[in-house]
Amino acid sequence: MCKVRIYLTNLARYNSGELFGKWIDLPMEDDDLKQAIKDVLGSDEEFFITDYEAPFSIGEYENIQELNDFARQLQDLDEHEQEKVTYLLEVIGCNREEAIKQYEDVIFYPEMTLKEVAEELVEEGCFGNLSDNIKGYLDYESIGRDLGFDGYHETEKGTFWYC
Repeated sequence: MCKVRIYLTNLARYNSGELFGKWIDLPMEDDDLKQAIKDVLGSDEEFFITDYEAPFSIGEYENIQELNDFARQLQDLDEHEQEKVTYLLEVIGCNREEAIKQYEDVIFYPEMTLKEVAEELVEEGCFGNLSDNIKGYLDYESIGRDLGFDGYHETEKGTFWYC
């Protein structure tokens, strides 16, 4: 499952030469988040994110509440749905709101290469009803390469297609 952790740093103390902050696991309850921010800030006013652990990029000056809300939305999705959201964020370039709304438009072939997807599509009849004799002559590597030109994208997690 998708984990989101940020290292929240006190900006005033950082500018004074001291790295002071703490790791925060998201999502968390709003009151707990406010307390965590207060624990880092003390009487200071500004913070920033100096490190993170997440399958998507997080900027230094993210809105923590929005990031917490997004982490909560991710938590409600299953593992493959989370992979689709991450794909939309990191590969397609959607913003977080778009990714949550559009993840159902992504087809995910977990742990499959483009060649394996090509083989599956042929077996499903997506290229017509081919006899087994003909299938033996097909170049699945080339079909997979062509799928890449048609919007299929192979990653270490599997192959995605955003329709």
